[in-house]
Amino acid sequence: MTCFYLIIYQLNSLKLDQKTKTLIKRAKVARLATVDQKSHPYVVPVVFVFHENSFFIPLDEKTKSVNPKKLKRVKNIGRNPNVTLLIDKYQNDWEKLFFLMIHGKAVIVDSKNSKIMNKVHKLLISKYPQYKKIGVGNSCIKITPHGITHWGHSN
Repeated sequence: MTCFYLIIYQLNSLKLDQKTKTLIKRAKVARLATVDQKSHPYVVPVVFVFHENSFFIPLDEKTKSVNPKKLKRVKNIGRNPNVTLLIDKYQNDWEKLFFLMIHGKAVIVDSKNSKIMNKVHKLLISKYPQYKKIGVGNSCIKITPHGITHWGHSN
């Protein structure tokens, strides 16, 4: 028998079940949604790590047309810190689909928070070996979740 499930966490303290933690750890890409100055959604694919109940998205050293701190997602967060991070998995076998929709507040953290940044850098390099060549960068987006919607299809 197959079934769909929908779990909604309203978070005062983040207590995720082991299956959700495993889905987060295994996911390599997510989509970050912010809101621009005209109240339009702005969505970009991102890499991330999960550490101490927060999600960290690097503002890395990949080639960009602007300084990382001038990226549209960073400007949007400066105006409105409410964000959504979507982690999903699509397969042709629809019994293996899932998504996690994380609602939270975002801030930019940088080398001033050296202890947390050192740990986040290590986690990012471990998860994404490409960062050994291009560099993680000196700042990242930190998302503190206040709610998670989790949907999936399981056997």
